[in-house]
Amino acid sequence: MKKRLLAATMAAVLTAGLCAGCSSGSSAGNSAKTATTQAQAEGTSAAGNTGQAAATGDEEITLRFSWWGGDERNAATLEVIEQFEQLHPNVKIEAEYGGNDGYHDKLATQLASGTAPDIVQVDPEIFPTYVYTGDYFIDYKDYEMDLSNFEESYISLPINGGYDGKQLGLPSGISGAGILVNKDLADAIGLDFTKKYDWNELIEMGKKVREYDKDLYLLCANKEYIANLVVFNYGKQLIGAPFFDSDTGKMNITEDQLKQVFDYVQLLYDEEVVAPASYQASYSNDNLQSDANWMDGKYVAAFTYVSTIDVMVAANPEPNYYLSQLPLLAGSTESGWASNTPQVFAVTKTSAHQEMAVEFMNYFFNDETAVATLGCTRSVPPTEMARKICTEKGVLSQYTMEGADIAATMGGTPNDKISSSQESKAILFDSVETIGYKASTADKVAADAINLLSGLEK
Repeated sequence: MKKRLLAATMAAVLTAGLCAGCSSGSSAGNSAKTATTQAQAEGTSAAGNTGQAAATGDEEITLRFSWWGGDERNAATLEVIEQFEQLHPNVKIEAEYGGNDGYHDKLATQLASGTAPDIVQVDPEIFPTYVYTGDYFIDYKDYEMDLSNFEESYISLPINGGYDGKQLGLPSGISGAGILVNKDLADAIGLDFTKKYDWNELIEMGKKVREYDKDLYLLCANKEYIANLVVFNYGKQLIGAPFFDSDTGKMNITEDQLKQVFDYVQLLYDEEVVAPASYQASYSNDNLQSDANWMDGKYVAAFTYVSTIDVMVAANPEPNYYLSQLPLLAGSTESGWASNTPQVFAVTKTSAHQEMAVEFMNYFFNDETAVATLGCTRSVPPTEMARKICTEKGVLSQYTMEGADIAATMGGTPNDKISSSQESKAILFDSVETIGYKASTADKVAADAINLLSGLEK
């Protein structure tokens, strides 16, 4: 709903031009509040190890910085603002923060009217709407922004702020898929997930597990995880693109190609790489940590997301674990396994002090003191340097850091908006379940699914 409202707001604003009632002093969101932190006249520098020195210029500079978030995020961000102001006594950063309700509708109006804050936090799925309807954001590459701590394959994705070679936004964190491996069990069976492997090798590993012990399975999964992590990623690797074209809304995947994907799903069940569908039904959606077989150590590995790695470890804490490489289809030019950020940060072109706004972003992302202060308040940090600091502080587990490192390097194309819709996912969830219960053949399921998916074309 919020995205439909956003689109309507953008269209109305861009048609009507400047809106009455828009002002540069507006706060973000209905519950937003303004908190201007003051630089202390004395105290030690919080510059960390980036070598930044206090500003010596006399020009008084005011920057506006808007974001949404809870109390922990707000407190950490305000502390980083205060640290930066101590280093730059001539700079004052006005913090505009609050809830997410109404945030993007207001930001759309501010961008179109030229009254947006200097620095803005944006939902990555909404960010493209701004990018394609106006020239609102600077390219970080045109300024002295240190991008060396980011994985190029990660920040270059549009979902993470990269557009046509320009870095219009920077990711606040990392989310993505993973495979958590019970190292003790994998070593006992002779399985190595640390090297690159393809989907067929995953099937062979599953066979080896069943030969080793009929009470064990290779993968802890359910229909939702199989659809999200197998169907989509195998499919994108197969066709070299998302299921739907992001620009035209037309399907990229054919019936024959979807049949190949579903043939693979059939193999997962037929070769007992995963537990039977009837068993999986008791642990649907994001409930894999409750799977009795997982808790009893009867799976070698489990599908996860970066955000659920620690949850799965907590459900069975006894074994040693590591994070697997993610399977790739032989010969594929598209890795499929995309990771994306919960938010992006952009500097607006209407800012009168773009260089100083970028300098603040440099401090925000690259200064060790700032990074330690922010911790994981915006999910798993987007740089390896930040993740190491959070791990040393005990706010990020080694397993989650490993998973984030793998996710960040994959560089796959995210799912398109139609594929990500609830309607599309419901079709694919039902398709996987039908195959798992052997209620129909893969070719019939593919034909039915293509017929239903075609109804979602734009």
